[in-house]
Amino acid sequence: MVTLLIGAGLIILGIVVIAHDRRTLLSGLLPFLGLLTWLTGLTPVWLASTLFVIVLPLGILDEVLTHDGYWLLSRYGTSAKGYFFLVGGFLVMVFAPLFPVLWLLWRSVLIVKLMFAIYGYVAVLIDAYLLATVINALPLTIKPTKILILGAGLIKGGVGPVLRRRLLGGLALCQRFPKAELIMSGGQGDDEPEPEAVAMHRFARQKGVPKSAIRLETNSTNTATNLSEAKRFINSGDRVVLVTSDYHLLRSLLYARRQGVNCQGLAVHTPHFTFTCNAFIRELGAYTIIHRYLTPLGLVLVIILCLI
Repeated sequence: MVTLLIGAGLIILGIVVIAHDRRTLLSGLLPFLGLLTWLTGLTPVWLASTLFVIVLPLGILDEVLTHDGYWLLSRYGTSAKGYFFLVGGFLVMVFAPLFPVLWLLWRSVLIVKLMFAIYGYVAVLIDAYLLATVINALPLTIKPTKILILGAGLIKGGVGPVLRRRLLGGLALCQRFPKAELIMSGGQGDDEPEPEAVAMHRFARQKGVPKSAIRLETNSTNTATNLSEAKRFINSGDRVVLVTSDYHLLRSLLYARRQGVNCQGLAVHTPHFTFTCNAFIRELGAYTIIHRYLTPLGLVLVIILCLI
């Protein structure tokens, strides 16, 4: 009964967070922890769900690390970084089938307790980040007055596949709301012949978007400055939709929230599974850097609880 009440409380709190402003990891973490709490009362289901919760995210890690290690070694030859990724992927792969055995030992063997604490924390963080991303990709509830499309690196001086999908998603939204103004955000990287926003503007004009409907932001160098620089085109009463890739959505919205930009997100699908997994793990890494103190503190608390 107690676990049911705690689980219900976490889920209700998550719903309150989502209703207030879903642009936070808590929008995924609280409902996820509530569901896990409910499952603790059903031993077989709890074991099965724990296997799923931990092994599936680690499978994503395994796929990404192994792929990166193989790619680095095949392209650049022998390197410490390549072997680090390859061996790391192998260790994660080995951990998954050993999970049921380790589960039986975790209460009595200290090193196994530490393994569960670390792997479990990372897995829950991955799952919560995924769920929060899905929640923030739910259908729009506003009619935008501004559509902010975030840039991505140019390929051979032109619009690459990732940026093209973002642009097509934003332009499709523009067709639904023709009075909305487009904001193209993207500066010039060291390996780019022109600012990303200029290439984005050219792409939109070729698709028939009038020049008067487009604003260019060409000074940004990363996601954080995308939002801070584009903010000058946004008024307090504007209803903004931020358009970016699915893996990039949550972190972009977190920066928007920090910049005081009230917006919702439109997630553009990225088709290549390996690229998406890789990019998602990098996004999660970037998130931990944003919360460089809070994330390690959470891991320390989890380890302490497991050792008690």
